[in-house]
Amino acid sequence: MTIDIDPEPIVKPEYDTETRRMVCKLISYLLQYPDTEWREGLQGVQEAVLSIADEELKQTVLTFISNAQALDAIGWQDAYVRSFDFDKKSNLYLTYALHGDERDRGPALIDLKRRYEAAGFYMESTELPDYLPMVLEFIAEAPEQDAIGVLGSCHKALVSMTESIAEQNSPYGPLLTLMLQVMPEPSVSDVPEPTQEEQKQPLGGLNEIVELMRRGSR
Repeated sequence: MTIDIDPEPIVKPEYDTETRRMVCKLISYLLQYPDTEWREGLQGVQEAVLSIADEELKQTVLTFISNAQALDAIGWQDAYVRSFDFDKKSNLYLTYALHGDERDRGPALIDLKRRYEAAGFYMESTELPDYLPMVLEFIAEAPEQDAIGVLGSCHKALVSMTESIAEQNSPYGPLLTLMLQVMPEPSVSDVPEPTQEEQKQPLGGLNEIVELMRRGSR
C-alpha cells in the first residue's frame, strides 16, 4: 500500500523592512545596463552589501558582483543582452511581459505612473514606469502600503521573468530569485483598488507615456 505524504509547505523567509529596502535598492542598480559607469559603481555596491546581516543575502549579491568583475565588460554586456532582450517573458519592462504591445499596456503604464505620484515619487528619468530597476527603486523608498500596491500589479510579471531567466542559466538568475525572496508577496486583499474618483479622472500623461513607449519600449 502506498501512502501519499503531502510535502511540507515552503516557508518563505521573513526579512525586516530595512533589509528588504536595502536589497531592492541594490538590485535596482545591478539590473541596469552594465556600462562603464555601472562597473565603476560596483565597488560602492559591494561596500553597501557588507552592512547586510543575513549571510545568504550578502553572499548572493557578492557572488554576482564577483562574477561581473571577473568577466570583461563586453562579455558581461553580452550576458545582459542575452538575458533580457530576446524573450518577452524576461524583458525588463514588466507590462510588456504581460501585454506586449497590446492596447492594454498603455493604461497599465499610466496606472503605475499614478501610483508613483500618489506616493510622492516623481519620475525624473526618461524610462518607462514599468522598467524593473525603477520599480525596485520605488519599492525601496515608498511607504509600505504603496509598495505593496505596485507589487500587486507587477507580481505576476516578476515571477514569470524570474522563471524565464532561471531557465536560461543566466548569471542574473540568482539575483532575480533573491529579489522575489525578499519581497513581501501581495495577496489580493493587499492590493488597493483605485477609488471612484481616480477611475473618473482622465488618462493624464497619455501622450507622455506613448512617446516614452516609442523611444524606450522593446
